[in-house]
Amino acid sequence: MMIQRWIVGLISGCALSLALPSYSQNNKPLKIIVPFAVGGASDTYTRLVSQKVSEQTGRTIIVENKTGAGGRIAFDYVAHQPPDGTMAVLIDATYAMLPGLFNNLTWDINSDLVPSAFITQTPFVILVRTESPYMSLKDLVSAAKSNPNQLNYGSAGVGSTNHIVTERFNASAGITLTHVPFKGMSEANFALQSGNIDLIVAALPTALSGIQSGKLRPLAVSSLKRSALLPKVATAEEQGITGFVTSNWFGFAFPKGTPKDQIVLLHDQVNKALSDNEVKEKLSAQGAEIINLSIDDFGKFVQDDTKRWTDITKSKQIKIN
Repeated sequence: MMIQRWIVGLISGCALSLALPSYSQNNKPLKIIVPFAVGGASDTYTRLVSQKVSEQTGRTIIVENKTGAGGRIAFDYVAHQPPDGTMAVLIDATYAMLPGLFNNLTWDINSDLVPSAFITQTPFVILVRTESPYMSLKDLVSAAKSNPNQLNYGSAGVGSTNHIVTERFNASAGITLTHVPFKGMSEANFALQSGNIDLIVAALPTALSGIQSGKLRPLAVSSLKRSALLPKVATAEEQGITGFVTSNWFGFAFPKGTPKDQIVLLHDQVNKALSDNEVKEKLSAQGAEIINLSIDDFGKFVQDDTKRWTDITKSKQIKIN
């Protein structure tokens, strides 16, 4: 009996020793490139999830910010890296808007970066200052229809996410607002609070401080259902604006040709990290919603979102030279 136990233990030990190198090889170190600055939503979500993946798996993940050109520098850089599974890039709604804004991108958005793991999405919020006469979305839309081009909105610049999202709102509501571009959303936010513009459409994490301080009034959220952080704020759909259901979303992608097992590995590790209660709480505190998408569904999501934004930029003739 003792000999049998020893043999079983020896076989189990050998099997474990054989499995460990394989796991280590498949769990290779990973660098994730973030196209935007430290402290923004893209950076915050990437670091939160990456840290949890490292804690849960022991995998070494390095987050590096490579900013510039509205994300194009980072996307182009990663798209042309060796597809060995050691580098990924954070993609978001901005990524899906680029084909409609630029005639000649240096990579093919449909094939050169392969979506792997969807992280989260956050709704946009239509905001006016608290002293605004527009108490509801209906008030705002009625005033805009009665006075075309008289109401104005701020954005982070021509071709920025906020610019294009607001034009989609205009199209859905059947109104025409005058665009006032700023150097960033902080300037647009300040202009709104100062009464120099009438409204902005901002991502919920960006809008939260103004709402919580009582300086900004939220009129609607762009999600399909109400935000848990703003349960009293109705969606645009609920208020009769059909077609304005959109989000600022975030996920990871690899260069074309990356081995399937590396794409699947990161997908599975990210989804496990997103199931952690601490991660859930931190994302929820910013109004972010976790959605588990398969790799194929994430790829289709990016394609569909790209088409939606391209249709808007073409119809509104928004281009960046």
